[in-house]
Amino acid sequence: MHRLATLNDPVPQLTDETRAVLGSIPAWWAGRAQRAGLPSPWRDWRRALPAAPVELIRGTDALARASAYDLGCAYTTSLLSTDRLQHGCHYTPQVLAQALWKELRNVPSGRTEDPAAGAGALLLPAMRRRVRGLRSQSPQKALTTIANEFVGSDLDPCAVWLGNAILAAELLPIWAALPQAEREPLRPILHVRDGLEVRAGSLNAVTVLNPPYGRVRLDDAARQRWQHALYGHANLYALFLAAAIERTAPGGLVGAVIPTSFLGGAYYQRLRALLAERAPLERLLVVGERSGVFANGVQQETCLAVFRRASTHGRVICARQTVNGTVHRESLGRPRLPLNGYGHRPWLLPRSPEDRLLVRRAGRLTATLASYHWRVNTGPLVWNRHKPQISHERSAAAVPILWAADVSPERVAPAPARDAQRWIVLQARDDFMRLAEPAVLVQRTTTPEQPRRLIAGYLDAHTLERWGGVVVAENHVNVLRCTRSQGSLTPRVLVALLNSNTLDRLYRCLTGSVAVSAYELQALPFPPKATLHAWDRLADEQLAAVIERFYG
Repeated sequence: MHRLATLNDPVPQLTDETRAVLGSIPAWWAGRAQRAGLPSPWRDWRRALPAAPVELIRGTDALARASAYDLGCAYTTSLLSTDRLQHGCHYTPQVLAQALWKELRNVPSGRTEDPAAGAGALLLPAMRRRVRGLRSQSPQKALTTIANEFVGSDLDPCAVWLGNAILAAELLPIWAALPQAEREPLRPILHVRDGLEVRAGSLNAVTVLNPPYGRVRLDDAARQRWQHALYGHANLYALFLAAAIERTAPGGLVGAVIPTSFLGGAYYQRLRALLAERAPLERLLVVGERSGVFANGVQQETCLAVFRRASTHGRVICARQTVNGTVHRESLGRPRLPLNGYGHRPWLLPRSPEDRLLVRRAGRLTATLASYHWRVNTGPLVWNRHKPQISHERSAAAVPILWAADVSPERVAPAPARDAQRWIVLQARDDFMRLAEPAVLVQRTTTPEQPRRLIAGYLDAHTLERWGGVVVAENHVNVLRCTRSQGSLTPRVLVALLNSNTLDRLYRCLTGSVAVSAYELQALPFPPKATLHAWDRLADEQLAAVIERFYG
């Protein structure tokens, strides 16, 4: 959890529920201190922790007995939904925090930092393990070691205070072992500061983060600062990942809980190139069937990614972990990422066990749509910019609008649900929007619950004539046109490929987004010419089977 200073509102509005969560800390701390063997006067949180950033009220009895993770989760979910949405706030569940540390292998010694720490969930597993390893040291030396080896940042002072209480509670047995005269307040692990700021000093051995997700508008200075990792829109998690690479020492690890969209989206091509060059992906754990995992409803497909700074580029150890009810981990193999300056391209990686052979075979193919002279464009009509020109009534000057709902594998035909906005009267400046030639059409946006990502149809000459000879494609439609009249990849075979279960699975292995972009369509690997020529002689009902056999 983190708030970016450029959003001009770093402190959330405290609800009564939020105040109750913070107010539970005194009783929660006293219980932990008692179990650590501290006498009554030393169970007061004020003896060990920094001052609270707000006046504390009486908390709830249930939270006074809660686990560390439940406290952090309760704080995040108590915030206003508008705050959570605006600042990308989400709490790392215990199951994902523990899973990330299992993926961090061959960890070098040194400092561990979380630049978007929130209440410290990602630092907690490593800190607990480190505390157990320091039992043989003197209490004073053990406390100094922990304070030097763990650090975190966040702009929310309440989350930082809560996180310091949660992390400090792990040190209570060591603190209790000190002579009373040497028992000074514990050094805070977390600090109120921007996790993206440039700081001088030594680099981290490990950087862990569950950064905020969401687009952000950057000023000119910030865009210049991050231009090496940005292409088009800026997403907060991409900035944090790039900053984590900068703050990690050669040989060190970066472990992140992030959306899978960075694996394939056009906006992340510079970030992929940066990672491929400076910190290659070493391990990828796709989080599947995660209903109820995130308490505040994170919708993006999520993964745990481990990068090693300044390592040689090699294979990626891929796995899938389902956390719906019970934790189950499945191996997905060891695919290889693009090499030799092609790291910016979408990374084709399996998302489920049945994808392993598919990814291996598809990775050997070099042809793309461009190889067969197909170009992909997004439908040019952004309907809400042309509202006065759009009507449900046909006029002599009107042209039909082709919507995503009109596209299906069976046919391209007007969907009744879109009849209220079926016609547009084009101005002279709008002539570029006219589509007066056959084209393959692909729906551009799907939903997470849809069984398919790729839904394609063919607007052939006969169908186009039925529409009046000219249409305008709305911008939720991808328009694919071939620049050669006799190409090796015919529209019929292309539509069969795009509508096959095999290509749908392959597309999902390129991206975690529900949007079907021109960029990722152009990255799909296609068969060689000889294979396509052979397929073009087959009947329609035979194509699906041969496509599946070819890709495996």
